Amino acid sequence: MIKHKSSIYHVLTANSFYQSVCILVNKPHVINKRLWGNKIWFKYFLKSINKSLEISSWSKLENTISEKNVKEYTDKVFEELELKKCDASTIETEETSAVIILTELLPKCYTDKPAFQLVFVNKCNSTATFYNVTPDTFNQNVCPEFTYIISLENSEVILSAYDDGFSKSYSWLINTVIPQFIKWSNETQKDIGNHSICNESLALVSKSRYYQKYNELKLKYGKEMVKIWPECTDPSKFVYEDVAIATYLLLLWEDEQGSETKKQTFVDFGCGNGLLVYILTKEGHNGLGIDIRKRQIWDMYPSGIKLEERLITPSELSLHAEADWIIGNHSDELTPWIPVIASKSSYKCNFFVLPCCAFNFDGTKYQRKNSNKTQYTEYLEYIKQLSEECGFKTYIDRLKIPSTKRICIVSKGRTYKIDEYQDYCEKIQNIITQDSTPCPEENNSLWVQGFKPRETVERVRNCTQIDKNLIDSIVSIITNYLLQECCLEPDGKWSIGKVVDIHVLVQLIPPEQLKLLKSECGGLQTLMKNNHHIFQVQQGKVQLRYPKSIDQVSTNSKKNLNKVYKIKLQEKPCWFYNNHPQGCPLKDDKCSFLHVKR
Repeated sequence: MIKHKSSIYHVLTANSFYQSVCILVNKPHVINKRLWGNKIWFKYFLKSINKSLEISSWSKLENTISEKNVKEYTDKVFEELELKKCDASTIETEETSAVIILTELLPKCYTDKPAFQLVFVNKCNSTATFYNVTPDTFNQNVCPEFTYIISLENSEVILSAYDDGFSKSYSWLINTVIPQFIKWSNETQKDIGNHSICNESLALVSKSRYYQKYNELKLKYGKEMVKIWPECTDPSKFVYEDVAIATYLLLLWEDEQGSETKKQTFVDFGCGNGLLVYILTKEGHNGLGIDIRKRQIWDMYPSGIKLEERLITPSELSLHAEADWIIGNHSDELTPWIPVIASKSSYKCNFFVLPCCAFNFDGTKYQRKNSNKTQYTEYLEYIKQLSEECGFKTYIDRLKIPSTKRICIVSKGRTYKIDEYQDYCEKIQNIITQDSTPCPEENNSLWVQGFKPRETVERVRNCTQIDKNLIDSIVSIITNYLLQECCLEPDGKWSIGKVVDIHVLVQLIPPEQLKLLKSECGGLQTLMKNNHHIFQVQQGKVQLRYPKSIDQVSTNSKKNLNKVYKIKLQEKPCWFYNNHPQGCPLKDDKCSFLHVKR
C-alpha cells in the first residue's frame, strides 16, 4: 500500500472531513465525469464496529444484481464484521461512530456497465475506505479497481491506495479527487449556517427509475428530434432538457397514479417549442400547450399534438377545470400565476413550475428585497410561499438538466379539505390584490390591471440590429487600444496586441454609444462575440484573434456534427487585411476570409 500526503495547504476538522466524504459518496458525478449519478442500495449507521476496516479487498457481488442478492450480501458483510444486523432506517446521531454503504455508480453512457463500491466510514478515526465490489464479469471503467482510503491525520488529508502508483485511476485520485475533497471541506467550514434552498437532486422521484426512463426517452425521442430540429436554438441543449423534464413529470405522475388506470391530463403555459407537450402526449397523457408565438417545429408534430397560439392573460379564461396538472416550464411573466391558476382551476389540480426570469403578478420585473440573498433564491422562496398561501402541499426539487436555473417547485395535493375550497379561492383573490392593482368592476374577468405579457413578435436583441457605422466605430476604438504601445513594424513579427479586461474597454466607449448598446442584450461583450473573427473573449478578458486559415475552419466544421450547413470561405473581406497596421499574417490563398481592399 502506498500513501500520499496532499501538498495543498489546509487545516481541516473531523466534521468538515466527514461532510466531504458525504459529498463524495452521495454525489460522485460532480467529481467523476464518467458518471450520471448513483444509487444507494443500503446505508447503515452504527454506534460501534468490532473489526478494523483497513483490509486490502472485499468479496465481490454476484453477477446478478437483485434485491434478494444484495440482502444476502449485506448479511454476509455484517457477519464478517461481527455486527448485529441493524435497521436500515436507523438515522444518524451524534453517537454514530461508523457508516456502511453499498452504492451503485451509474455511468453517463447508458450502454456501459455500472460499478459497485462498498464504503466504510469510521467517524472515530476519520477514515473512509472504498472497496470495488463490482462483479468481475461487468468490466466496469468508472471507478478504481483497487481499494483506497482517504483519511484525516493531524488536520491533513492522506490518500492510501493498494496500487503501484502508476495507474490512471491513482493519478485521478491524486490530481482531481483529493484537491476537490479539500476544497469541499474548506467550503463546508466557511458555509456553516448557510443553507441552500435545495441541496439534493431528484429528491421526489426514484433516481434509478429516472436513469432508466430518461435513457429510454432519449433514445425514443431525443436523437431523431436533434436531427430534424428546425429552430435556431441549440438542439443538444433544448431537446435533452425537455426529455429530462418529461422524464421527471412522468415519474411524478406514475407515483401519483398508483393503481389507477386513468392517466393525468395537463396544460403547459408558455409551451415554446412544444416538445414537452409532444413527449407527454405520446406517452399517453392528454394535454394542451399554449404559447403567444407559434414555433417552426409545431408543423412537424403529428395531428394529435394539441398546441395553441394565443395570448394568455391572468383571468377566469385561463382556468382549466379539466386539467390535473398546470405546467410552467420557464414561463417568465406567467410564473407567479401558475400556482394561482392551478388552485382556482379545481381542487384536484396540481402544478409544476420551473422558474427562470423573475416577474411580479403584473408582468413587471421582480425586484430583490433582501441583499443577503441572490434574486434567484429569493424569487424561488417567493413562489414557494405563494404556493403555500394558495393551500398547496409544496415541495422543492433540483432537476438534472443543462441549465443554471434548474430548481422546480411542485405541488402534491392541498393542505385543506375540499369543503374549504371556495374560502381559499377568495383568499387567493386577496393575495393577488395585495401585490397588484385589481381591474375595475366592469372588467372583472381579468384579475389584475395593466398585466404586461411578452411581445407577440420576439424582438431581436443580440446586438445584430445596431447601425453598422456604430459597430465599426466601437470595433475601431477597441482594436486601437489593444494594439497601443505594440511593436507594429511592417516587416516585423505580426502583433496580436495585449489582453485587457472587458470593464477597462467599457470605459473607452462614449456614453451615448454605450446607451445604445445597453438597450441590447449582452451589450459590449455580445458585440465582440458577434465579431468573433476579430476578437477572442474568454473569462472576462479580450484580445485580438489570430486569423484562421481555410484548413483550420474546414477541420473545425467537420468536428461539429450539429452544423449541417456548408461553411462559406473567402466570401467576406478580411478585417485584418484592411484594418490591422501590419495587415493579415496569412497569405491570400490561405486565409479563410477574402483579401480585397475596401
